[in-house]
Amino acid sequence: MTDRNGNNPERTRSSGEEGFLKTVNLLGVGAFSDLCLDLSPGLNVLTGMNGTGKSHFLTFVRAGLTADSRGVLLEHFSSIVSRPKDPPTLLLHRSETSRTGKVILEDSKGECREFLLHKDGRKGGVSVSEENADRGSRGLRTRSVLFFPDERESWAPFCGKLRPSRSALVRQIEKVIPGRVCFRNGSLWIKNARGWSRWGQVSPASRQLGLLSLFLRQGALVPGSILLWDSPEGVFGPLLLGDLASLFLSLSRRGVQVVVATRDYVFLKEVDLWRKDDDGVLYHAFFRDDRLDKIRTESSPRLSGLTRNPASDALRSLLDRDIERAMKSRWSP
Repeated sequence: MTDRNGNNPERTRSSGEEGFLKTVNLLGVGAFSDLCLDLSPGLNVLTGMNGTGKSHFLTFVRAGLTADSRGVLLEHFSSIVSRPKDPPTLLLHRSETSRTGKVILEDSKGECREFLLHKDGRKGGVSVSEENADRGSRGLRTRSVLFFPDERESWAPFCGKLRPSRSALVRQIEKVIPGRVCFRNGSLWIKNARGWSRWGQVSPASRQLGLLSLFLRQGALVPGSILLWDSPEGVFGPLLLGDLASLFLSLSRRGVQVVVATRDYVFLKEVDLWRKDDDGVLYHAFFRDDRLDKIRTESSPRLSGLTRNPASDALRSLLDRDIERAMKSRWSP
């Protein structure tokens, strides 16, 4: 573990040993007409205003990484990307001219998965097929892909002792919860100094951290794994966002690729304060280009390097208004 000064960093990543998701190309799907984003092997932080496609980006990445080419791809993509009652056509970008879309995922070893989405002429009809399946894409399929805040993620069986290399990280999580996740009579419980608490009685933040500790204890989060996390600020209060930022960086130092979407300035700044120069952090700002009527991105290894950051803009606006009000109150007759 590291402190805020970056003392004694523990790193297990070797870029030559494990592949990572390097490039995501979304063409004519969801909110994207044409988007190509290069990711860091460490921590990737997506930010932007509402409606700029951050959550859509995560869901398409998840759908592409977890798709089984032997299964029904349309049902798989629809169940992850769309709500149950949404028509399949919403998988495609709203365009009068285009009838096709593509999801292309490529890792650092050159392995590729490419999915073609196509309107088949029927009302609401869409077909999904996998292209380039003969290329193998072993690097995209051999490690676990975990998505939060979906608590329906498969978590059984969780058993066994803590791995020595993971124990410090698990203890960090259990300190934040606070408590240890255990099985009792076939159900999940959290045990701490106050006693036993049923899974449904604890806060959503404690449940999500509890599942993460179980993933670590099971060995699911190993080098080459990918952790996707959408809007942590919706569950974690400001005082916990620093712990979460530190946790994400600790995972990335151990070879887990993390992609998190947020609109919260506190979380963005906590990552900025906890990060080290060699942590491999990339900030990605999503924004809508009104001139081209498309969503675009800009990326920077530092938060201050983003020219389009609505969270920072909102904070500056609040400070300006607060100072203005204080000045008016002081000088008013």
